[in-house]
Amino acid sequence: MKNLALRSFLVASTIALAIPFAAQARPMGGHGHAQCDGGAMSMQAERGMFGGDKMPRMLRGLNLTEAQQDQIFKMMHEQQPTMREKAKEMRAARKEMRDMMMSDNYDEAKVKTLTERSAQAMAEMAQMRARGANEVYKLLTPEQRKTLEERKTRMQERMKERMEKRGDRMEKRGDRSQQRGDRMAQLMDDNSDDDN
Repeated sequence: MKNLALRSFLVASTIALAIPFAAQARPMGGHGHAQCDGGAMSMQAERGMFGGDKMPRMLRGLNLTEAQQDQIFKMMHEQQPTMREKAKEMRAARKEMRDMMMSDNYDEAKVKTLTERSAQAMAEMAQMRARGANEVYKLLTPEQRKTLEERKTRMQERMKERMEKRGDRMEKRGDRSQQRGDRMAQLMDDNSDDDN
């Protein structure tokens, strides 16, 4: 009985330790939206702050004048090549890092350089988006700005509600995980008592 419990514990531990490495080894760009290596975030980053040829969603319904639309469109297209280049730099650095993680030739200094390169590209993209958003904001009339602020407030409230719901779900999962851990510990204690 002791051997079975020990074997079960070792198998569970091995699986638990392997999962983070498997997740890191998986090519980015799968279903996760927070990935920046060819996934949804990367595609968004390459299109610039506005998402391709479309007008940004937050600006829809603000009754932009044709002159405002033209200026925004011009900014969108001026920004795209640089954003695309920064996204490529970030993806390349992250790919090299993933390759290094699964290599016999791991080099801490190189990984540090790659993470810094990726972070620098991400920071430059964030700065470009902020600058572009501010330029657009300056084009808006006071009435358009007020409408935009109201939308932003509503969006933040919805986001907060979603995060609270997600937190509740995570808390429930945590409780279930704790219960499973307690049961596993109890089984191991019972098995060690049986062997003594």
